[in-house]
Amino acid sequence: MTHADPGAQGALAQRWLACAAQQRQTVEYRLTCLAFEAIAAGQPLPLANAQAALGVTREDVRGFIERMTRQGRLTLDERGEAIVAAGGLSLIPSRHRLLLDSRQLYTWCALDAVGIPAGLGADARVESHYAACGSPVWLEIEAGELRGASHPDLSLSLVAPDLSRSLRDGICTEIGFYCCRGANQTIPNDFVSLADAVKLGRELFRHGPPI
Repeated sequence: MTHADPGAQGALAQRWLACAAQQRQTVEYRLTCLAFEAIAAGQPLPLANAQAALGVTREDVRGFIERMTRQGRLTLDERGEAIVAAGGLSLIPSRHRLLLDSRQLYTWCALDAVGIPAGLGADARVESHYAACGSPVWLEIEAGELRGASHPDLSLSLVAPDLSRSLRDGICTEIGFYCCRGANQTIPNDFVSLADAVKLGRELFRHGPPI
């Protein structure tokens, strides 16, 4: 396994935090937050509710939805009438299963899986698979703090935020769980320890979804 330079890890974390701060000034981010809150409660967000909450026209909200869907920042239900995934949190099954305060949810990437409960100060159990070999992995978070994991050397690969790429189908596919005990593992990107990922995730999600 190729180890990342600690300075590079810090630089990547700062880029994520800076990107999150910039996004919080946009209407698109307000829409993401509305959907994220509904999904965290186990419910989709109907587009009519989003329009009413944002105080914009139907055409405007449809424009936001179309643009953000292309960017991989939202997922709609089969009828195209409600948001079922946003800000990394999803009602649609994925490889990252998140039991959040007893509600069964899913996330787009490993950083979402650890960061969401850490940022919310919630109890959670994450069940996923190693990106390299597909073996199962789990971790538990209590009141936002890491309490245990399937492997003591669990790590996460990390890439820089890039809004020119799809968040869901691009960036998130490259952020996964790895284990240092796999001597021949090669991680294509920088990676952080599970403890550092929890710290970064807490900062990213404590104000809501980062992107």
